Amino acid sequence: MKHSGLSIINILIVLTLLSSCSCNENNQIKSVIPDNQEGTKPEISAPQADTYGCTIDIDASSFVSTDYIGNGVQWDPYEVSDISEADWQKIYNRLDFMKPRFIRMMHNIGEKTQDGVLIKDAGLEHLMHLLDYCQSRDITVMFGDWGGSIADSEKGTINETLLHNIAEYLDFLINRKGYDCIKYYNLINEPNGYWSQTKGDYELWSRTVKFFWDEARKLGLDKQIKMAAPDVAIWTAEETFWVSNTVRDFPEATGIYDIHTYPSKITVNSGQYTDIIKAYKDASAPGSKIVMGEIGFKYQEPEDAAYQAENLKRAENLAHASIEDSQMFVYDYMYGTDMADAVFQTINAGYSGCVAWMLDDAMHYKEPGKLKIWGFWNIFGDERYGSEHEKVRPWFYAWSLLCRYIPQGTDFYTVNISSTDGIKAIAGVHEGKRTIAVVNVSKEEKAVKVTSDNMGDMDKVRKYIYGEGLFVTEGDCTMHPAATDMDFSLSKGEILTLPGESMILLTEL
Repeated sequence: MKHSGLSIINILIVLTLLSSCSCNENNQIKSVIPDNQEGTKPEISAPQADTYGCTIDIDASSFVSTDYIGNGVQWDPYEVSDISEADWQKIYNRLDFMKPRFIRMMHNIGEKTQDGVLIKDAGLEHLMHLLDYCQSRDITVMFGDWGGSIADSEKGTINETLLHNIAEYLDFLINRKGYDCIKYYNLINEPNGYWSQTKGDYELWSRTVKFFWDEARKLGLDKQIKMAAPDVAIWTAEETFWVSNTVRDFPEATGIYDIHTYPSKITVNSGQYTDIIKAYKDASAPGSKIVMGEIGFKYQEPEDAAYQAENLKRAENLAHASIEDSQMFVYDYMYGTDMADAVFQTINAGYSGCVAWMLDDAMHYKEPGKLKIWGFWNIFGDERYGSEHEKVRPWFYAWSLLCRYIPQGTDFYTVNISSTDGIKAIAGVHEGKRTIAVVNVSKEEKAVKVTSDNMGDMDKVRKYIYGEGLFVTEGDCTMHPAATDMDFSLSKGEILTLPGESMILLTEL
């Protein structure tokens, strides 16, 4: 995508907005988790009379997405295995509050292969922590292989031994160990990228998929799992051929289509993101599902230059942060509302799930001794990096709302917004229970009127408000609603007042 250069005025505006970044005088990241007193409620401003800036109209006779798979997280086996039982329990407790419905989990078959022979128990005790949790909570797992030595782009060859071992390993996990939570498999992470084993060679990638799927069918796995493909990372609408070619070449093997996006803030907040991702939905097979297999933000457009400068500055001033691959705004409330904005656009573009990159900083190293800072926390904070990094970060609460209150099977209604100046919204129903969420990504307070002629009025509604200083937490990770047992009259229309960079979620669930 192309944008005009960053003007002096725009730079000054963005720098002014960044003046509230959570850094102290030495540019060290500070904790931004609100320290509200247990049992107290934050002050929520009431709407002023009937004044509002835009109308959100919900059409319950029209759907943008049905039978939603759910939102969740990237949760990979940790590159270190000395996690204490107390820390495992802390992770489980936090996930229990979040209630992810959809988890992407990646490994390297090469690490389980020695002299061509599959060592099935290699790293299994560690992996079982993740799969046991998903199995016990009925979470849909998209399992996959990073790529390793599966293909050689220079020679144009595929490694048939490793591909056979992948099928054998899946048979072992699903049929021997009983992990039928594994529903999808994706082969070679982001095969369209120059950083992948296939380096953008579709024909080479398709040969790996064909060989693997033939091996999976020999074991009867085609009756238990389907492919998630093509798993490409995109920034524009120019690579839809990866999806359309997958539709053409693997109609029976593919269970869901998936792409990865790391858009710039301006791309999402402006709404241009919808146009980009809609092109990939339109390229998928009619009646099929498409998901966002990874989603996160990278400040790459000229309009976001000040954000990127601050991002790099923060990474440089945190000793264990990868400067090459960290998202330092995960410490800010803004990241939660921006992620909500992106998810709302994927839902309204017809997608069926989103996987946030990523759960925990401690999962992945980048440069030697440097972690990829992208997570909701760092589980080794207390032990290695400072206890403040082990606390849950603000965007955990925003993402948790979008996992907890969007159960698998949710249908989403068409939402029409009279003015999209910083406002996005979704409206869904699950087993007769309705949920509405509205996000304001602007810096200014916005009042919106929510109406519907055919959705019906909501009762016994729980109201959650996400934003800096706007909600109460308890214990390690519990978020309290701002109100319960509310009535919400859609037929008459209700006005919601959203402070800058905030989200309101209303649910009958």
